[in-house]
Amino acid sequence: MIWDSDREWLLANPDATIEVTDEAIEDRRVRVAVDASGALLGFSLVLPIARGACELDGLFVAPEQMRRGIGGALVRDAAERARAQGAERLTVIANDNALRFYQRAGFRGDRWVPTRFRPGLRMTLALR
Repeated sequence: MIWDSDREWLLANPDATIEVTDEAIEDRRVRVAVDASGALLGFSLVLPIARGACELDGLFVAPEQMRRGIGGALVRDAAERARAQGAERLTVIANDNALRFYQRAGFRGDRWVPTRFRPGLRMTLALR
């Protein structure tokens, strides 16, 4: 809801959420960032390795916590977890609001792909 370009379709499609399953939690594919008081700052969700890659399926930082290094820390952690599983790359589908963030994190885009609402750029971070 933070981005004007997303607000209308998010309001029209309240089911468009990042689903964090019990299985993902049990498999330790979810990482939560909290502050010293335990307040939620953000989270990441990484899918299991497939064809040499893990996908960063969900990354969220609370809007009031953005631009403090939390997203970058979550991406670095996701990359380390993917590498530990034997992945050669970490992929993500970035919307236009997140392109610069992922580019700064070292991801490179290779093609636009359809998503439920609008195209996103498939981006890859080499892990080896």
